[in-house]
Amino acid sequence: MNKKQIYYLISRTLSLDFRPGKADEIKAMLPRKKEDWQKWVKTGSDHLVLQSLYLTLKNHRLLPCLPDELCEYLEYIYNLNLQRNRKMMIQARQIRDLLNKAGIDCIFMKGTGNIFDGLYRDEGERMVYDLDILVEDGNMVRVAEMLLDNGYRTHKKFDPGAYSSTMHYPILVKEDCVAGVEIHRLPVHHQYLKAFTTEKVFATKKPSAKEKGLPVMDDRNKIIHNFIHSQLMHNGHYHADVSLRDLYDLLLLSQRENICKTFSEFKYYGRKSKAYMLLMYRVFDLPAPKNLTKKPFFFARHKMAVSMGKKQKMVYHFAVQSFKKYVAFPIRTIWDKNTRNYVFSRLRKKGWYREHLNAYRRRYLKKRE
Repeated sequence: MNKKQIYYLISRTLSLDFRPGKADEIKAMLPRKKEDWQKWVKTGSDHLVLQSLYLTLKNHRLLPCLPDELCEYLEYIYNLNLQRNRKMMIQARQIRDLLNKAGIDCIFMKGTGNIFDGLYRDEGERMVYDLDILVEDGNMVRVAEMLLDNGYRTHKKFDPGAYSSTMHYPILVKEDCVAGVEIHRLPVHHQYLKAFTTEKVFATKKPSAKEKGLPVMDDRNKIIHNFIHSQLMHNGHYHADVSLRDLYDLLLLSQRENICKTFSEFKYYGRKSKAYMLLMYRVFDLPAPKNLTKKPFFFARHKMAVSMGKKQKMVYHFAVQSFKKYVAFPIRTIWDKNTRNYVFSRLRKKGWYREHLNAYRRRYLKKRE
């Protein structure tokens, strides 16, 4: 089986809950060779959906079709993630209680918020690296200092000079806690604030479904945030190479809200959001609404990206990322003062060039200075 076949097998497996009559078809498509199962595991791991695959296969009684060792491995990593997420949830409650005592409002975003809001089948399905917590603009430094006083620390110094273009405080970690913490003053990068503001998110926040007193974004804002985070901030639209975890989150959210109506009312990034929606329907082999027009160039690039080998994809991502960061982004400094602040505050920062180079070495060469 090639990479493209493995990718679409995984995506169609993930959508079985929405088309259960396809279980026999998925069963017939499952790998027969050990090397194909290895590709299946690697692709699922790269897209952070192995736990979701395990639960889907279990729910549709397809686990007996997998090699015994693979079943044991999937169960093992699912249980590890379940234990980690439960510890992360305790950590989130502790931070919530700390902020409540200080009279500070907050919103839990992304994976953490989705888990507390009952988006997934259970607490072990979603992989979560960090706790993303949104606070009102003037409270970011205050909250970070509260956490620093409570045993957290950061490896990266906060730069007050870059405040106007800063989305979140440098990540905070604590020795006995499983997750890093990002205290956000903005839900998205500064260049997308016209479309998605902190004030808007707070005005429409809601209590989470599974945890009293723990606020999250409303479902419409979750959909928009998923799109901006995946397609714009993480360059998914520019690469045409989208994380299945992001698409799967969008699929689950689409069961709560009409995503076409949500993006139509959003009124920003219309072509990109339509391409993202249509990609979701196509990847999961689900019928798409008729008003979603075809995006031939975007989907041609997506098929190319899905089929690429490791080195090809590395070069492709590097080329797209370099153009966006070193050509398009500097041009933006001409009219956007926050972008100017972002660029020049980093260029003036001692050690930034080394940090920047080391980030590229880690990402593309898997080396650390």
